[in-house]
Amino acid sequence: MEQFNKELNDLQTDNIKVLQHLSRMIMTEKEGCAVTAKRIDNYLCDLENLCIKSRVMLEKYRPTTAASISNEVNELICDICGELEVTREGWLHIRLNTLLPNCKYRISNYIGDTISRLILNYDGELPYFEKAFMAIVEFCNYENHKALDNDNKGWKMIPNAIKGSVIEDDSQFVLSVGLFTKISENVYCDIYIMPPEDGSIFMGMLESDYI
Repeated sequence: MEQFNKELNDLQTDNIKVLQHLSRMIMTEKEGCAVTAKRIDNYLCDLENLCIKSRVMLEKYRPTTAASISNEVNELICDICGELEVTREGWLHIRLNTLLPNCKYRISNYIGDTISRLILNYDGELPYFEKAFMAIVEFCNYENHKALDNDNKGWKMIPNAIKGSVIEDDSQFVLSVGLFTKISENVYCDIYIMPPEDGSIFMGMLESDYI
């Protein structure tokens, strides 16, 4: 219990830092857009890192007798964060109930950690590709997007999350990547991993709004 309390105190310290970011945003007025954006990124990054740290540190203390409760919690997390399936074409489809984070200033590994957990909790058999095309499709509009410019979209943690379970490596000779956007009032992000030769099929489905 001594180690458990020590780690709880560690999490509490990190939580105070997160709240301090929020307090600075509340108390500071008339800042420029760049300063405000940086403060937002600092807050979100530390908050998401705290979430990941809490997941890792606290999970090992879960009583083994609480297995059924743990399963219920994991199902709830999947409902909140997203879902994973294998399509009839044999593609891996991951849906996130959020958009890619803005990585202009800072970024956490929250999305990568979430995808890793969705893969870990998947009951079926995952496809494995020697070479793959990964298509990332964000559904949003001009009002509810997170990052308008593609170079500010935080997607680079996704290949790391699928490496080893779906693809062997994420080098440019193994994995090709495409970023796409569909106008939508509802905000979410679809990720498809497929054989490279299926890329033209995917593009046709995307153009015809079958995705």
